[in-house]
Amino acid sequence: MPSSLPSAPDLLAVVREFLETDVLSLPDLNDDKRFNIRVAVNLLATVERELRLGPEADAAEAARLAALVNGDGSIEEKNRLLAQAIREGKMEIDDPQLLDHLRRTIADTLRINNPKWL
Repeated sequence: MPSSLPSAPDLLAVVREFLETDVLSLPDLNDDKRFNIRVAVNLLATVERELRLGPEADAAEAARLAALVNGDGSIEEKNRLLAQAIREGKMEIDDPQLLDHLRRTIADTLRINNPKWL
């Protein structure tokens, strides 16, 4: 993408801010439309955070999983290997490295999905 164009997260932020400040402040907006616009605003904010934070979170998760399962492949494949290792008793559920990975993964997920829950 040419550097003279705004990034996708910045474009989403502009649309989200327009909906929040201009559209939601319209006095004749009925409750159903107001609710749907709030849902759209929240979805735009989530997608914006996903684009900004997702790549780094995915890379960190992939690295932690690789250390846990000694495997290559996608995050999904590594998660399957991890789940299999836990089911088969090859990894204890109270393993400190596993617990650290789960805490970090959940925190990264919440930062994207709803940072207020942290």
